[in-house]
Amino acid sequence: MRSSAGSRPLDDLEAALIDASLDAQIDMVLSQVGPDVYRATASTGSVRFRRSIETETEHDGAPVDRYRYEVEHVDGTDPLSDTSIDRFVGLTDELAGRFPERSDNAYPHAHDQIAQFFDSVHAPDLVAQHTAGHHFGSNLGEHGSLGVVQSRAPFIVSGAGVTPRGTIAQSARMIDVAPTLLRLLGAAPHPASIGPTGAPRASGLLLRQDGDPLTGIVDHGAADHVVVVLLDGCNANVLYDAIGGGDAPAIASLAASGTSLGHGLLASLPTATLANHTTASTGAHPGHSGVLHNMWHDRTRRVTPDLLAMDQMFDAMVHLRADVETVHQAVHRNRPDAFTAALFEFCDTGADVSSFADFRAGRAPALPAADTLDGATKEFVGASGAYSFISSVDELATRQAVDLWNRTEGNPLPDFTFLALSLTDEAGHEGGPHSEMARAAIVDSDRRVARLLDAIDRSGVRERVAVVVMADHGMEVNDPSNDLAWADVRERVASDGDGLADVADGWFYLATSTDL
Repeated sequence: MRSSAGSRPLDDLEAALIDASLDAQIDMVLSQVGPDVYRATASTGSVRFRRSIETETEHDGAPVDRYRYEVEHVDGTDPLSDTSIDRFVGLTDELAGRFPERSDNAYPHAHDQIAQFFDSVHAPDLVAQHTAGHHFGSNLGEHGSLGVVQSRAPFIVSGAGVTPRGTIAQSARMIDVAPTLLRLLGAAPHPASIGPTGAPRASGLLLRQDGDPLTGIVDHGAADHVVVVLLDGCNANVLYDAIGGGDAPAIASLAASGTSLGHGLLASLPTATLANHTTASTGAHPGHSGVLHNMWHDRTRRVTPDLLAMDQMFDAMVHLRADVETVHQAVHRNRPDAFTAALFEFCDTGADVSSFADFRAGRAPALPAADTLDGATKEFVGASGAYSFISSVDELATRQAVDLWNRTEGNPLPDFTFLALSLTDEAGHEGGPHSEMARAAIVDSDRRVARLLDAIDRSGVRERVAVVVMADHGMEVNDPSNDLAWADVRERVASDGDGLADVADGWFYLATSTDL
């Protein structure tokens, strides 16, 4: 278990991390200080808040237990004082507010984000949140923290069962995606569903459902097929600007006939890949799904999974909790003869076709050579090895999706297709989200989306298909001059190096709370 509140090692570590000399690198430090009591601390002040339960009414009139939060104490300035969802909406405002300091930033749903994270038995003792401008290695774009730009992903839904409302000044949460997809497909409530507090949820469409379907946007049971295209790490403002500027005509056609969330889709903490791919496909926060991050310390097995390592990536879902259900599993529960596909998607549990299952079975397909790809931006394919490699991966994933919709192998049309494209994330990290490279990645990805839409058109069922374009988190530009290496920060806060482990650059585990 984690160290208890008030322990000297924990207090000393927190004090070292919030030293004003580290303000350029550390935004705030998060911890659980008691049962259902949490703290966020910065050099300028701290807040302690408590979680409790209240019963509300679902959209269909059924009761549901939800968490509410009450601030118990503020010392100095509350670092979570601004939880607005509309800060830095639009590319112009984001560019004008680059590298926001704590007082200028916003932290949507911060109290719930922090609490759900510490629900995991594997959560660290302290989490250091990096500032918006902190520079890591050679990356010019980053994500992972609570800030709104790193949290905000795009969300566009179009087609069967979707009310076309254009771009609306609303947001949703990553936990809302899975129940929304199942609502479109007409899923019935899970008889044993539990809600965000762990209490029974009569209207829950999944075994564990923290989020809510977007009832004001999608109709129940109006789609025979749902296709999700995830543009990993795609900055929402940049994608919406590309749509408006004519650089992404295929995705623009979906936006024109559907609904886009202008304030975005807000990722769960940590705003990172594995955590939010899993959350999007399960409706469960990272603190509840079993997949806490790309890397964490497993206190039970005393190991440290690294799900971006090639020897662990394809088996990522071994960490998915047994009391959490994927959309694939829920579709099969509702449609026993359903056919679903997960194409280069981590959360593939229950899928009939999975790119990662092929790797697990030793059937790894050959990647097409990047310099032979039609529609790839040659300038960046030639200049960047990472851009070239991920272009080949995305091309293979797209060909697999197109083949399924062309029924090349005699398969039925997929009831549910999840296609994950990673180029936008790679380009956002390498070039920064506002770079020409990042815009080229959107252009290239849009061409792949166009090919999939063409295959759906050829299938003859387009009018019965709903299509979602989304991302798993945002991407924020950082300041290359703010380059204190995280290893130096770690050395400054660990006096002797014993009894302290730093996992994932800022997740601190004390030896007093776990064997490391």
